[in-house]
Amino acid sequence: MKKTMLSLALLLSAVGLSAQTLIKANFHKGDTTVYQTVTKGEMALPMGGGNKQFTSTADTRFVVLDANPQGYKIEVTTIKQNVEGDDEVASQMGNQLDGYIVNVPVVYQTDVNGKIQKIVNYQDVVAKASKQAISNIDSIYKANPEIANAIPKEKMIMGVSELFDEKNVISAVEQQSVFGMYGKTLKTGDTENMTLAQGIKAITTYDVTPVLSTIAVVGKSKANMTEQDVKQMIIENMKKMGLGEEATSQIENNWGQMKAMGMTNIDFSSTTTYHFLKSGWANDTASESKTKMMGMNLNVNSNTKILSRNWK
Repeated sequence: MKKTMLSLALLLSAVGLSAQTLIKANFHKGDTTVYQTVTKGEMALPMGGGNKQFTSTADTRFVVLDANPQGYKIEVTTIKQNVEGDDEVASQMGNQLDGYIVNVPVVYQTDVNGKIQKIVNYQDVVAKASKQAISNIDSIYKANPEIANAIPKEKMIMGVSELFDEKNVISAVEQQSVFGMYGKTLKTGDTENMTLAQGIKAITTYDVTPVLSTIAVVGKSKANMTEQDVKQMIIENMKKMGLGEEATSQIENNWGQMKAMGMTNIDFSSTTTYHFLKSGWANDTASESKTKMMGMNLNVNSNTKILSRNWK
C-alpha cells in the first residue's frame, strides 16, 4: 500500500512539473509597487584596452490606474536613477531609453493577462523624452566638438529619435521587466526564440516550478545567430548612433578583415530568474549575462526587489 501511494505521489509530482503555467496579472485598481533594480556591469576592452565598470540603481513605481475584464491600465515611472562609474558604458550595455524617461510617467494598456498592447500617453512621453535626449546630445557635442567630424549632430538626433518608436519603447520595457513574461504559457523544457538587448538573437529554455504560493521561472538563453545576423546587428546599432548608409558600406568593405580578427562572432549566455506571487506581481528577479563580441567581454548582473507596496 505504501509503495502504491509513493508511486502515485511521484506520478502526480511528474504531472505537476510538466503542466503548463500561464503567467498572468491579477491586479486591482490602486495597487502600487515600487521596485529597486541594481545593475552592475563590466566591459573588458579589446587588445588589452583595460576594463570599464558601472553600477546603476533605479527605483521604478508601478500604479494600476484601472482594472477591468478587458485588461489593465498601468502607470510606470522611473522615479530615481543613479549611475556610478562609466556613464557611457552603462548606456551602451543597458537600455538607452532609461536616461530619457526619468520622472516621465508612461501609461501602458495591457490585455487581461498583463501583456502590453499600447502606450496610452505615447505622444506626451515622446515629447518629454525627445527634449531630454536633445539636451543630452547638445551637452555631448559641446564638451566634445570633434565628434561632429565623425557623426553630424543632426544624424545623432535622428538616430536617437528612432528609439522612441512605440514598438521600441514597449520592447525595451518588456526586456527589462516582468511585462515580457505576462501572457506566456510555459512548462519546463519549453523554448522560445527571442531578440534581446542590442539586437542579439537567442534561444531561451524555460524551467517552471510552482512553489507554495509562488511560481519560479528560470530562463536560460544562448546566442542563436548566423554570420549575416551578426553583420546586420552591428550595422543597425551603428545606425542608432547616427551613422547612415556609410555604416553599411564600411562594415561590408571591412567584413573580411573583421572575420580574420575573430570579431564577427557573438558568444552570449544569460540566466534570468523570476519569482511570481499569486497576484502576478514579481517578488524578485535576478539575471546575469556574459557576452563576447567585437573583441570585448561584457558581464552584467542585475537584481530587482520590492521596496514598497500597498497590497497584501
